[in-house]
Amino acid sequence: MNKHNNTLKTLLCELDSLSLIKAFDIAVDPIVITTTNWDEGIKFLYVNKAFTRETGYTNEELLGKSPKILQGANTDKEVLTKLKKDLQADKNFSGQNINYTKEQLEYIVRWSISPLLNAAGELIAYISFQKIITKLVAMQNENFLLRSVVKKAPGMILVTDTMANIVYVNDAFCHNMGYMESELLGQNARVLKSGKQNKNFYTNMWHSLIKNDYFEDVFLNKKKDGTLFYDKKKINSIKDTQGNVSNYFSVSYDITKERRDEERMRDEIYTDALTKLYNRKKYDLALDTYMSAFKQNATPFSLILFDIDFFKNVNDTYGHDKGDFLLKECARLVKSLMVQQKDTLYRWGGEEFVILTNRTQSDANNLAKIVRVLIKEHDFEGVKITLSFGLGEIHTDADKESFFKRVDQALYEAKKGGRDKIVIAKE
Repeated sequence: MNKHNNTLKTLLCELDSLSLIKAFDIAVDPIVITTTNWDEGIKFLYVNKAFTRETGYTNEELLGKSPKILQGANTDKEVLTKLKKDLQADKNFSGQNINYTKEQLEYIVRWSISPLLNAAGELIAYISFQKIITKLVAMQNENFLLRSVVKKAPGMILVTDTMANIVYVNDAFCHNMGYMESELLGQNARVLKSGKQNKNFYTNMWHSLIKNDYFEDVFLNKKKDGTLFYDKKKINSIKDTQGNVSNYFSVSYDITKERRDEERMRDEIYTDALTKLYNRKKYDLALDTYMSAFKQNATPFSLILFDIDFFKNVNDTYGHDKGDFLLKECARLVKSLMVQQKDTLYRWGGEEFVILTNRTQSDANNLAKIVRVLIKEHDFEGVKITLSFGLGEIHTDADKESFFKRVDQALYEAKKGGRDKIVIAKE
């Protein structure tokens, strides 16, 4: 040990820098000084307190020993080869490697090693300034993993600043939206809006984000090519260390197919397979809506019930295919007379049809007259038919069952009275 102390003292004398060594001792990061004789083997001349603290070795266990004591199975030999080559060529070396503590725990060290020269320019030692970067590398690896996962995640990921300017999009977002990443970064997220959702939708979104740091709903957004799609989105606020919102992070999925499937299934539930008109189930729902509006706001509406006269004879004479044709063609013709958001035609069942309309009884009667004439004068590929009608307007004290029964009775009277007639329901 005295030999190594004497060597260090000699070195210090040549450096005339005892104060520098004292500074090394209180340094936060490890510092090492070694010999330079590669033939005899490099030996530790000095290690500071930070080095012994990080490695678990004492001064006595290190001084005069080879730095190879720190090497292990995962130490990169190629890095050591370059280190030796650079130092033997009187060059500085920078690099990192895996070393091992006294307990054989791996740690990652970043070195900066330089030759130390005396006043005469002679090489007297190597000095190594080190930084233990195990945690830093672990964090970098974790961040890289997270970035990779986010980048390749199947969900569309979007990050904006507080002004909704786009700062990050992942691969799925670009692929689904049809944009390149460079086309989106810096753009405001409003570039994605379809214009089909009203101002209140976005007001509610910002209110929820400000109050709850969260918002979830289905957006109707627009892709680069103008295609509209249903975008099921969850948005979260991201806060900085002071608790202030710095960004907004969203994950979303294109659910257009699911929505279309739902709409198709809903249409199948409420659509008559033959005529493609709304069916009786849809009529029941619509009548509830009309009744509610009438009770709350006294909004008038009328019901027109009609069926094809002697339809059984048509089936018996011409066959069911002809009967189906008559039903479909009759439905098409009558539907062409319906005024959007005013009249709706339903197939009640068999050869019976219903029109729900927000017309008064008088106006509904005029509509029924037009329908009656249209069908009577139409040539159904060699077959002529007529319709019988019952109609009425809702009354204050009526419920939907009694209202329908009153109109149905009027239809019965029209058929009983000779058919091809319109009968107004009795009060």
